[in-house]
Amino acid sequence: MSPFSSSKTQVLTPEQVGTLTPFTHAIPNEHTYDYIIVGGGTAGCCLASRLSEDPDVTVLLLERGGVANGWADRVPLISSNPYREGAPTSRWWSQPLPWRTSDGRSRSQEVICGEALGGTSTINCTFYTRGPAGDYNHWEELGNSGWGYKDVEPYFAKSETTHSHPSSDFRGKQGPWHNRAHNYNIYQSTDRCVSWILPSLHSLPQATYIVLCSIIRAAQNVGLQPMDDLNSPTAPAAGYVRHDVSQDKSMRRHTPFHAFLPPSLTTERAKRLKICTNVLVTRIELAQGGSDGVRATGVHFEATDYRKAGRHFFAKARREVVVCAGAIGSPQILQLSGLGPEDLLIEKGIPVVRNMPGVGNYLQDHIAVPLTFEAPIHDSIHELEVNPWKVIKELAKYTLTGHGVFSYPFQAITIYLPSQLLAKDASKVSLSTDQSDTLDTSVLANCPDLEIMPAPSNCTDHDIPGKGIFTLMAGLIRPKSHGSVRIATSNPRARPEVDLNFLTDPSDDDLARLRAGLRLAVSLAEDMSKQGYPLKGLIVPGALDDQSLDAFVKDNMRTCYHYTSTCRMGREDESERPGVVDARLRVHGVQGLRVCDASVFPEIVGAHTMAPTVMVAEKCADLMKEDRRLGKVEPSM
Repeated sequence: MSPFSSSKTQVLTPEQVGTLTPFTHAIPNEHTYDYIIVGGGTAGCCLASRLSEDPDVTVLLLERGGVANGWADRVPLISSNPYREGAPTSRWWSQPLPWRTSDGRSRSQEVICGEALGGTSTINCTFYTRGPAGDYNHWEELGNSGWGYKDVEPYFAKSETTHSHPSSDFRGKQGPWHNRAHNYNIYQSTDRCVSWILPSLHSLPQATYIVLCSIIRAAQNVGLQPMDDLNSPTAPAAGYVRHDVSQDKSMRRHTPFHAFLPPSLTTERAKRLKICTNVLVTRIELAQGGSDGVRATGVHFEATDYRKAGRHFFAKARREVVVCAGAIGSPQILQLSGLGPEDLLIEKGIPVVRNMPGVGNYLQDHIAVPLTFEAPIHDSIHELEVNPWKVIKELAKYTLTGHGVFSYPFQAITIYLPSQLLAKDASKVSLSTDQSDTLDTSVLANCPDLEIMPAPSNCTDHDIPGKGIFTLMAGLIRPKSHGSVRIATSNPRARPEVDLNFLTDPSDDDLARLRAGLRLAVSLAEDMSKQGYPLKGLIVPGALDDQSLDAFVKDNMRTCYHYTSTCRMGREDESERPGVVDARLRVHGVQGLRVCDASVFPEIVGAHTMAPTVMVAEKCADLMKEDRRLGKVEPSM
């Protein structure tokens, strides 16, 4: 199939799936569903597909955005740019960070969320990473039974078809969601790749970036070794590896929307699976005072089009409502419905249904600090900005073969390691064969907390026109600081206040580990220069002492858009971090209401969050099917 072809998914309007309010009669049967899913993003698409497998179940899926399935939405390089014209995104500024830059400025970060069927998986860099086993074992240690690695591994394998790894207990070949690793020459033979660096910087095929060969050699020189499969439960704690990316056989972006809700499936299930797009959920209807206490009975919504905002609709949930609006949207919807910190709800004029301090708190996100270099423009994605013939050639190549630069993710390889393995000056990684206990990633303490991300592109917030750019981003993937998401007003159309609250952990451990990551990135860049690769520093630290690096971090750090943990799984009576949902993803104290997305992560994982979010949805679907089978969820009247 041509990469430019697309198929249409039938979507419905609010009038077709809900009853106009206020209403004086019973909700008609056609507007009553067994399950209503709020949010058709990464988790919602998977959950809707799995629940509607049962021919006796009806499902309504409500999505704020539309359908992003045009040709540009499927081309990996183009669709990975959330700033492009027409990208299905919402963007607004976070609250100011609680510290000043070196020149006294206040900084905010741009919050970016995907708004379309598939959610942020429609605009991200397509990385399919699960995180080490120790992440999930720690979830279970926190009191969340059934969420250890042995419990979640089958759900990772169930959803995927890998095109680059053999079938195994932990890699799937039969799932609907496709992924692959790029098979560029640099991966086929590292030795051959390195031999090209010094003799000629122009002998490599143009579709391959020589700069990646140089970074591989530099990684080897600091003591890092290659990993075969980052997603293996036995992957070592430290090494460099090529990313798996969610692309199908034709090298097109393959989101959970494409995987779990293809047109053939939605057409076949049209009578029991209703999909309504461009609709804003304003609140969940919570009935109080019956034998169930508080119970979710349905959802209020309206069109996102401002011209139609005066018409309000309601759909009734016979069994459950599941909020899948993401770590930013889910707490906002709960708070608008009267579930959240009591003082916040009173301040914003929201009637309090349950005081739930955990809703919207404990926001986590990965933090990255880019080091930016000028590189030969032919060795950078930015050649496409200055060379029209290159664009034509590469588009033709991608259209005809599915290969070339346009099939390329922004970051093809990456480096993971625990900061405790670094030498004091971060010039070497301490690895040896007798460190098996230290490298065992089934234990959280051994898991990597740093990711060094090489990319032949500009990853800063600065425009640098006309130059070839190479970036080394030092990423902290286990931050201790956490922030919050809070409604700004009682108006559901107003974007919530997002306080990322970076670098506020009292121990200053986040800063210390970012300093270590920056020193390692500088060491890698210096090694690349020694190899003969022409790098020129553009935005780099002026010195490597603690004070200088701390200033550099605060001047240049950025979000990774990996928002999690705002409706975290855990006990409600935890004194420091009260949970919002239990281990079956049921909202504490509310019947018939669950949350299913990255907001339920008890703690952020050391990985890009798309694949773990789909795993949560797969497991949630099984939990819901089991509860229905055992009669644990009584239908509402």
